[in-house]
Amino acid sequence: MSNPESMTLKRKSRLGRGLWSLIWTNLARSKKNVALSSVGIIVGVGALVFFIGLSEGIKQVVLGRIFLIDQVEVVPPKVGLGAQALGALFGSSAENESLTDDLAASFSDIDGVSGAYPKMKFTFPAFGFGGRELLGKDLRGELIADGLEPQLVKSDLPADSFFHDRELRSACETSTSCDIGMACVEGQCSPLSCEPPPKRRGRSKSRKPLAPDPCPGESYCARDVKQCLRPIPILLNPQLLELYNGGLAVALGRGRSLPKIDPALVQRFIFNAELNRSAIMRQKGASARRKFQIAGFSDKAISVGATLPISYVKRFNSRFTSPAAGKRYHSIILKVRDQRLFPEIVEEVKRRGLDLAEKTNNAVQAAQIILSIEAIFTLISLVIVGIASLNISQMFFMMITQRRREIGLLRAVGASPGDIQMIILGEATMIGCIGGVLGMFAGYVASFSLDLLAAQLPRFPYKPESFFVFPWWVWGLGVIVSVIFCILGAYLPARSAATQEPAEALTQ
Repeated sequence: MSNPESMTLKRKSRLGRGLWSLIWTNLARSKKNVALSSVGIIVGVGALVFFIGLSEGIKQVVLGRIFLIDQVEVVPPKVGLGAQALGALFGSSAENESLTDDLAASFSDIDGVSGAYPKMKFTFPAFGFGGRELLGKDLRGELIADGLEPQLVKSDLPADSFFHDRELRSACETSTSCDIGMACVEGQCSPLSCEPPPKRRGRSKSRKPLAPDPCPGESYCARDVKQCLRPIPILLNPQLLELYNGGLAVALGRGRSLPKIDPALVQRFIFNAELNRSAIMRQKGASARRKFQIAGFSDKAISVGATLPISYVKRFNSRFTSPAAGKRYHSIILKVRDQRLFPEIVEEVKRRGLDLAEKTNNAVQAAQIILSIEAIFTLISLVIVGIASLNISQMFFMMITQRRREIGLLRAVGASPGDIQMIILGEATMIGCIGGVLGMFAGYVASFSLDLLAAQLPRFPYKPESFFVFPWWVWGLGVIVSVIFCILGAYLPARSAATQEPAEALTQ
């Protein structure tokens, strides 16, 4: 004779093998209810994916290009009003004496700091002029410049970048190993001597061409030192190009727009700069003319102006201001290894009695604002999904009432309360998976549509190619959130169905 207990186990195993088939059958019989209940899940998950993508896109532009959180810029403590403040305005205050190489080295013990890089500004006036080859007319204006270590921007530039000090003397054996405009002298690459061509005096209308520069290649004969020098490499901030293309092209053209500039077009472009001279006021003392060459673009470059290798700035400040000015840094940039440690590094800098540059302070505030906006967007999405889970709960209570006799029959043939609960929760899981996938697709389609609309807008500074960035984890998150809320919504109906007595359900 067969044992009743073994027969019950066999029924349970047969039910287990057909569990997912039974779940699919039940959902197929209630297509209308399932579809209506899934709308809220699809909308909620779509909103969650949409808002996370938008938040990450905004974060990438604001904290990756405008306010950088991969670096902390340290400045001396602020001084009060008076002579010190006036001196600070021109970069010659004694407050800057605190920013030394020893201080830069001391930041290496802060957790999360991968390097400390000093930064120095021009402490003398300068103006730039040129641009006829690029814009069709020469432009002239005051030149604001600073210097930083080439190592800091190495990751922003191609491997063959020439953003380095071209005047540093390196060891050599023959002149062929030296750069253009240099020769091997006593084992070192040294600039070639030259005789500058005569200047054109006054406003001569003669069309006689100027004498050619005696120096080879891109090098030129610098009048003040009578040596062949290579153009000084500089970096520009992409913001400067955006400002020019967005409005300055029309303003500088005096009613007739100058040509728009593409970043690839200005690579290696050369213009002139007059050092220790101003375009708007008379300046006494010795001056020097140098050629500057655009080596690339970096968000770490000065927002409006030119960024040079810091060794050039040190030499020019020592020459045109004072030897002390060539040793006085204006800020120190701390490279952040892990952006999650950005707040801790900021607090440690303040604890040491130093201050933060305005751009870093703005980055802190921008990060807090973006975090708050992201939290609000996420909360809105979760509320939508939560309301949808209540709708799912109501749907399952209704389905259980309709399937009371069916549930009683399953219990009568041996299904345990756990089996009944598993069936209901399995149906909720399937609804969550399907709703999550459809919701993510809806969120992506919505973001793609918004990008198409945004592409019709006129160009503006920092306008990205796409306003959305979707991290890899957002696709799994959409399904997980959907499934969790569907299971939560179906939990109470599942327990109610599992506690029904078979005899009572069959007699109703």
